[in-house]
Amino acid sequence: MNRIEPPTFFDDHAALRALASNCRLRSYPVLADHVDAISEGYVKYVEANGNAHAISNVQLPDDVADFLKNHYKSPPSAISYIGEIRRRSGIRTCPMCGALRAGTLDHLLPKEDFPEFAIFGPNLVPGCSCNTLRGRILTGGPNERILHPYYDDVLRERLLVARIEDLGAVPRICLRSLLDSGHADYASVAFHIDQLVNRTLVVDYLGAEWVKLVQRPKSLSTHFRRDPPDRETLVDILKAELDRADDHHESLNNWDSIFLAGLLDASVIDWLFERFSRPGRSSGSPLISLRG
Repeated sequence: MNRIEPPTFFDDHAALRALASNCRLRSYPVLADHVDAISEGYVKYVEANGNAHAISNVQLPDDVADFLKNHYKSPPSAISYIGEIRRRSGIRTCPMCGALRAGTLDHLLPKEDFPEFAIFGPNLVPGCSCNTLRGRILTGGPNERILHPYYDDVLRERLLVARIEDLGAVPRICLRSLLDSGHADYASVAFHIDQLVNRTLVVDYLGAEWVKLVQRPKSLSTHFRRDPPDRETLVDILKAELDRADDHHESLNNWDSIFLAGLLDASVIDWLFERFSRPGRSSGSPLISLRG
């Protein structure tokens, strides 16, 4: 999850006009009759800041809708920017779910339901497999919706941490939202987490990171080649690793940062320090046996 900048290296309106005037395409000449309506839809999309609750469909004949969806699949030269957006989508963190990869394009407003935005740059968001996991889910109640990485500034805040309970070889791990229920974006963030992030393998990833930590502490930080001499040093090491993960992945809500932020919970710190300082334990050895 992350707020990213929308692509600005092309003109959607000019590209749409060029596409509609191409007499070699099957969409010619019928698409030309709907260019003004689609362009108006583009303007309203941006004015609504990508908020799905505030965006209405542009009424299009079925054949025009199909033409636009097919043009996305096989972009003519007028909309070659689609391939460039996809090429540039190899960012370090999926802005939709926080996974440590991207590489695909997600139609924020699904093209099956909003074909008028099938080739619209601001509706094409880099993502990962979470794109298929959410399917066509877009909105819930009045303030519930999938967040838009190009417009929702709340994605710049730290929104998620791991909640790690029943500490041991195999703890219970889930996601905990950091937003107060009075926050203006609380409902949308909660909906996005429930309908998209929780459908991914994030909890499995967090569990695997915990196993690595308790078996090979130095895999989390080279500072753990030596045991922290006190609780404050342990906290400082984890905070430094959290800062590093935030910077490296260019997101406060990437899966590594979610894990590290969860380790900073007071009860987890206490458990970890007790394990690091256990009498008879050699420096750098596992914190706990996987058998208990």
